[in-house]
Amino acid sequence: MSQPAPQNEPAEVPHGAYPMVRISSEFFLRSVDLLTQLQGNRLISGLVFMAVWHNHMRDLDGRVGVRELARRLNLPYETIRRHAIGLVREGQCTATHEGIAVVPAALKSQSTVDWMRKIYLNAERMLVDLTRARLAEYEAPSISTSTARQGKLSREQMVIATASTRQLLAGIRMLGDLWNGDLLRGLVFSAIWTANVKHVINTAAAARQAVLPDNQRRPVSILAISNSLRLPYETVRRHAIELEKAGICHRIGRLGMIVPASEHRKRADATVQAHGMLTNLLAELRRAGLKV
Repeated sequence: MSQPAPQNEPAEVPHGAYPMVRISSEFFLRSVDLLTQLQGNRLISGLVFMAVWHNHMRDLDGRVGVRELARRLNLPYETIRRHAIGLVREGQCTATHEGIAVVPAALKSQSTVDWMRKIYLNAERMLVDLTRARLAEYEAPSISTSTARQGKLSREQMVIATASTRQLLAGIRMLGDLWNGDLLRGLVFSAIWTANVKHVINTAAAARQAVLPDNQRRPVSILAISNSLRLPYETVRRHAIELEKAGICHRIGRLGMIVPASEHRKRADATVQAHGMLTNLLAELRRAGLKV
């Protein structure tokens, strides 16, 4: 059984860390869902495609080795190799001895363009929520959101989409580290606690600086988590049971599961790490000329 070792709460949690992570976790899980949809409900294939696509944004050649992909995603080499082979067989990627790359047709395909648009809109939603909670000062790019839903993304919107994709990759790596390489268990844990506090995101409680108390957490069913992650019910149930056995999650009768406030306090170091990633994203957007 792979479980992270709980950490003692650090001497100081940065101001805004808890509310920023509560809000950004919604962005993270929605982005994972978008990737899963892009590859026909195959999560790992979506992650591999995204990592290769993101490499094109940094390198015109775009080729990246399977071992490097495994390192970036913090997933086993054989798992990445198997899904990379699948992407090549489907014609979405091409492979040489130098690595794999997204084929030009896939880069320009309508599905990829639509995915980028959704990633941008998802990131903008997070920035708006952060601004509403007075944790950012986001001003939308010159092209309206309604235009972005239909036409080509502006330079500013592409900056947000690309930077957000990098944030997602970093989040996947971090989750793998925190859960000793067990990404699925980390995703189930994240989905449970995020669902517990989802109802406060658009309320004054979203900006609460401390960990939310248990009486403000709403239980979530295993079926709801299975649907949200597009994972088989039995897979999610197995991980949820192990989380419960470890005392990380509590079952609230037939209502579902919660991650109690005490567990969040034990893992405050992870909150600090996630907060640092998010502040890096905001800094990157500022350097690109956006007001956030």
